[in-house]
Amino acid sequence: MVGRQRLEDRILDAMAVLLHTTEGYLDELAATFSDGLRRGTIAPLMLLYRVGPLRVSELAEALGLDRTTVTRHLDELEPRGLVVRRPDERDRRALVVSLTPAAVEHLDAMRIRNRQRIRQICADWTPEEREMFGRLLPRFAQESAPIFSGSSTTRVSAARRPVAGR
Repeated sequence: MVGRQRLEDRILDAMAVLLHTTEGYLDELAATFSDGLRRGTIAPLMLLYRVGPLRVSELAEALGLDRTTVTRHLDELEPRGLVVRRPDERDRRALVVSLTPAAVEHLDAMRIRNRQRIRQICADWTPEEREMFGRLLPRFAQESAPIFSGSSTTRVSAARRPVAGR
């Protein structure tokens, strides 16, 4: 039946599997940081790891959340030693959020582990298959985000460039 299934249906099925896998991964990641931490609460950590320090307002916009929700997340992350909030040097009324060295170290270790997982998954793929997948999956993610979510989820890439070396 797989050979006869429409391309679009295979992609939608794969998206459902990836969603389930991603939720499990985020639950696992949250638990590795601290007991009782939820997957939604670690969203600021993941974003800050990719793009570097942001104002609370920028963080909220990039995550597609309101500032009060982001503040609640930060209120949970800061006492656990994962983020710090400091006054913005350009505007002392605003706060800039950054990861602590402990959070960066933890996320660096997870990145290494995840790269190993990806190499394991793709071990029997040809170099051409790996290269094509590496080009097409991010492209699909970027192009599908505004269509499936009904909003622009590419705000981060437009707002900030990724931190060098990551």
